[in-house]
Amino acid sequence: MHTVGFGNTQHRRDVEIEDVSMAASAIANARISTTVTLTQRGYSGRAAVLTVHDGERALTQREITLTADGNLQSEPLFFPIGKAGAKNLRFSVEPLEGEESIVNNTVTRPILVSDAKRRILYIEGEPRWEYKFIRRAEEGDPTVELVSMLRTSENKVYRQGIGNPNELAAGFPVRAEDLFSYSGIIIGSVAADYFTPLQQELLHEYVDRRGGGILFLGGSSSLSDGGWGTSRLNELLPTFLPSGNHNFRRNPATVELTAAGLDSPITRLLDNPEQNAARWKKLTYLADYEDPGSLKPGATELINVNTGHRKLPLLITQSYGYGRTAIMATGGTWRWQMSEALGDPSHDLFWQQLLRWLVGESLGPVAASTPTRLLMDEGGMQLIARVRDTAFQAAADAHVTAHIIGPAATDALIQLRPSQDTPGLYETDWRAEKPGAYIAEVVAETAGGQPQTLGRDAFTFQREDGIAENFHTEQNRRFLEHLAAQTGGRYWKPSELKSLPADISYSEAGISVRTTKELWNMPIVFMVLLGLPAAEWMLRREWGVI
Repeated sequence: MHTVGFGNTQHRRDVEIEDVSMAASAIANARISTTVTLTQRGYSGRAAVLTVHDGERALTQREITLTADGNLQSEPLFFPIGKAGAKNLRFSVEPLEGEESIVNNTVTRPILVSDAKRRILYIEGEPRWEYKFIRRAEEGDPTVELVSMLRTSENKVYRQGIGNPNELAAGFPVRAEDLFSYSGIIIGSVAADYFTPLQQELLHEYVDRRGGGILFLGGSSSLSDGGWGTSRLNELLPTFLPSGNHNFRRNPATVELTAAGLDSPITRLLDNPEQNAARWKKLTYLADYEDPGSLKPGATELINVNTGHRKLPLLITQSYGYGRTAIMATGGTWRWQMSEALGDPSHDLFWQQLLRWLVGESLGPVAASTPTRLLMDEGGMQLIARVRDTAFQAAADAHVTAHIIGPAATDALIQLRPSQDTPGLYETDWRAEKPGAYIAEVVAETAGGQPQTLGRDAFTFQREDGIAENFHTEQNRRFLEHLAAQTGGRYWKPSELKSLPADISYSEAGISVRTTKELWNMPIVFMVLLGLPAAEWMLRREWGVI
């Protein structure tokens, strides 16, 4: 087998979007973060315009500078996703002069935008301004609902945002079914011993098993000053707390973003990264802060605080188990609202984005997905659903169905089978016959006489035909040379093609086979020899010799 490199693809002029990285779902009206990876040949140093469209509406547009030929280039984008619904976002680079192919300048990605309310339980140990202004910021977000418990005295709690009179009537929840119904938890200036050992274990399971998010705030009874370093929940914290219990300071301090904070959707007050960093430095100083200690492996510092003689982490995040935790080591961000210009959105925008991060990936009882949301020139796919009961234990005996709607009036109802290896996991294979966007809603019910709905989830996916050949079109020389070496062939450069006919006349590759036969043993020779005397006899008869 011979491997040949045809053409000189290294010099084609082309800009190509290689990939788009973004979440499969988003919260309505939220600002989402995506990363577009592209490459180009022949346009190094040129400016290009990158645009994101939802239908005919442009969500964002950004001018970028193309890097060296052949290098992968990642460009972060941050934009409002808009109203709820299944969307097909179109990412495109405007064609440049002389570009050989513009088909690979555009890719589409499906995303499901939900407007379902996420409920957050906020427990605060003392009346303070931070509590009031966080609640006020949340009121401007229709997708987040804050349910709060404020301790007004030793044995009294003031409840706000409750759904019914019985909610939190007995205090902080002691049953998994009650606590796990919230998508996020905020713990303010509350000492660790306020929670019983059972409640501390529930909080640990809330993050680790249920997949919820907990945000710890700084305060006089928070973190190390609240005895959290010696509690069962110490391992949930994204930092190693310092020793002692006098780490909360009521002193002025300024804030600034870290390198990670520059790219985080939590801290994006302005779309331009340089302007955003400058805006944070100009925010009104905080009047208090707490030393959260040193970061644990895997934790990320987004904001630090300058106390005048040293810098301390202020906002730290981390993933833990199926969930996430964070520390906001101050109780004084309310000054960003009170001291900034009238109408300045910085405080409210920051808290809305932080709370959406807290609950954005909090899974419900049913979590449905597919390993590949973009099917390129093929329709085969796998549907997977993780099903849990109200206590978020694996539901091993459930009836799980998927309703799929797609192009050309596609309307299918299929059943998912329980996995033989993982309790609570259900799966099936399906084929998308037509190109276009699909949406699948997965519903899980209890098995038995009177089925009860455990939960539901939805996701989008897309099949695209006839476009795969337009992407990744550059010649993979290393692969071709390796293939030729493995098969006993050879790689030819375009300049060597004149010797190709002579070189491939015979090969020892193992696919070309030499067969040797004796000349007198061939049937055609026998037929020729037999035909000669017959022809002589006919000629003699024609001439009258016989």
